[in-house]
Amino acid sequence: MISVSKYLFFFLLLSSFIGHSQMYQRKHMPLVDLNGSYKMKHFYFSPGLTFMLPNEIEKLGGVNNENISPRGRIAFMIEAGMYHIFEGGGNVFNYMDYGISYKTLSGSEKREDEKPRFKQRYISLNYNINNIYQLSSNRFIQSSIGLNVDYKLFERKENDLNPSPENTKNLLSSLHLKIGYGMKFQNRLFIIPSLETPIINFLKWENGKSTYGIFNSRYRPILLKIRILWLKRPSKFDCPPVKINSQDKARYENNYMQ
Repeated sequence: MISVSKYLFFFLLLSSFIGHSQMYQRKHMPLVDLNGSYKMKHFYFSPGLTFMLPNEIEKLGGVNNENISPRGRIAFMIEAGMYHIFEGGGNVFNYMDYGISYKTLSGSEKREDEKPRFKQRYISLNYNINNIYQLSSNRFIQSSIGLNVDYKLFERKENDLNPSPENTKNLLSSLHLKIGYGMKFQNRLFIIPSLETPIINFLKWENGKSTYGIFNSRYRPILLKIRILWLKRPSKFDCPPVKINSQDKARYENNYMQ
């Protein structure tokens, strides 16, 4: 639990430093025009892959057993949702997003003369707040912290000889971290590949662990997502943008979204 708190403190400290350091770095062309050319919210979708990374390091809460050999497997996921850019581009955190996803978590465990496999399918609700560190006029680093709640729809059981992982739960919830590299194309399109993993599990609570206990082993979910989002222009039915004053303009010019 202490190590998780250290990671979380370091992440918040780093995000704060990044947010404030934007004021002193060389100016880039804005990633997003905050002066009314685009709506500050719209849809996104994210296809991706999952991998259950075996954790055999006992000091990190893993299980090290010479008679057991856990293996992770690659599976598929897809997510869709909405993003909201904070007023004025935000400060430490610049936008939030929330969505729903369908994902599969899969792996196996080899022990003596058997090799049971698991393939669990979840429907998930996700919420994130995101910090952007701009590298150039069309490249940036995105660091995010968020919550996910996962409900297991069903679990594949290959045959009667393959035992079910009875220690897994139907409802899971975690605090997660995500890091991504963003690219802007043609003024309105953004593509952000990212890696996401839990840093603490609330359900099932296991004294602050962030890995999943399945069979006799522990696995760390690794999610590779390719977020695709685009800016939407206001329609003729939308209210006209409010003219910003000099103070808001200065904040906009120093904001990280530029």
